Amino acid sequence: MGHKKDEKKKKKKGGRRLVLCFDGTGNRFNADESDTNVMKIYEMLDRQTDRQYEYYQLVAGIGTFTTGSSGSALGFFGRMKEKFETILDQAIGTTFQYHVCKGYEFIMRYYKPGDYIYFFGFSRGAYTARFLSEMIDVVGVLSKGNEEMIRFAYATFAEYIKASGREPTADDLKKKSYRDSFKNTFCRPDIKVYFLGIFDCVNSVGQFEVPFRRAPYHFTSTPSAVHIRHAVSIHERRLKFKPKLCLYKDSSDTVDLKEVWFAGNHCDVGGGEKYEHGQQEHLLSDTPLAWMIDEILALDDDPDAKLCLDMSSIANSGHLHAGHERLMQLHRNPEKCHHEVVNARRPHDYLTYGRGEGWLMTTLWWVIEILPLFTRLELEHGRWIPRYWPPNLGASRDLPDDAVVHPSVQAMHHANDPLRVARSLLPWNLKKPASIDLLGTSVGTKVRESRGAHQWAWGE
Repeated sequence: MGHKKDEKKKKKKGGRRLVLCFDGTGNRFNADESDTNVMKIYEMLDRQTDRQYEYYQLVAGIGTFTTGSSGSALGFFGRMKEKFETILDQAIGTTFQYHVCKGYEFIMRYYKPGDYIYFFGFSRGAYTARFLSEMIDVVGVLSKGNEEMIRFAYATFAEYIKASGREPTADDLKKKSYRDSFKNTFCRPDIKVYFLGIFDCVNSVGQFEVPFRRAPYHFTSTPSAVHIRHAVSIHERRLKFKPKLCLYKDSSDTVDLKEVWFAGNHCDVGGGEKYEHGQQEHLLSDTPLAWMIDEILALDDDPDAKLCLDMSSIANSGHLHAGHERLMQLHRNPEKCHHEVVNARRPHDYLTYGRGEGWLMTTLWWVIEILPLFTRLELEHGRWIPRYWPPNLGASRDLPDDAVVHPSVQAMHHANDPLRVARSLLPWNLKKPASIDLLGTSVGTKVRESRGAHQWAWGE
């Protein structure tokens, strides 16, 4: 009886929300519309309640803010060294382990039984969130005070990730036995992330990319969380930004997963772009942001797990100039927003000169496209095949056949046809697109033959 009372007390003490936000490489807090969607979500959190702990991390090198945004405290060579380290980190993720371990340390420090863990991430920050979510599930969470053991927990899980997607060898089975023993000896088991919300997750972490590998991956594992929401870019073409999709290991898996494809390149989905010429009233990235907010608010399986959001911040955020209702309309009712869709800007394309990057950066991106240095995964005959030859050469992304495309994409795709827009505004044509129904279901993008993103291109 006493033991049961203690458990009830523990549950009563718990029930808090631990919210961890991992931003993309190179992103900073700008206090304007160019902040990423992860930063905007963090801004919307209610930081007045004592039932919620928030953590924000810039996945952009260890010393991003140590010298100020201008780096004025550094000399010329110091600034050059910092710039080189930042570029290297953006290319192969040299500080990835540091960022994972700092997030893990936050969970170690504040988690209590009964708490709910939320992860949000963009770009490599999304991969950090996904990696950490699975690490917690596979290895567990070390007891508070064992900070020196974090690097061993990371190394144990990193070995597991490197072996994923292939038939287990004798060495893999030996490592699995070690991993189970480590978890049972040092960690608190049975801890699972409640919500994983990620924007255009990519894996450009050197230690997990296998150069010149040609053997097929049997699966790409689904991240470990109760609820998973992934907003994916259709129009991103760069080799180093190939998406890390959420795929079932086999057909018997059941998970509340929604993976939805949106218009635009990497930053048009995760945020980070500015208004052009001061004429825009919304960004392309506002639509996936509204979708993610909607998904958070719609969770109803556990009232105690509800994220504490500052609703006035959502309605009046300086970043979302059009306001909450108008922002949500772009997501929920795109067929009624043709006047906005027609005026919406085209997606950015960092491989096209004058479409988002300066000429030097565009040239550097093309160097990466041409040189066969990095492995990419492509769908071939229902399997993910690692390829390094032929070079990527700006090829569009592969979309699985059963990929769920957000209805706003179709609206934008048709926006350049005035007659089609006029016809769509007739009363008998104002009906909900079929794809909106799919948003209400649990969706798994199982590996099948793919179609290219070029079919969702529209006129200049």
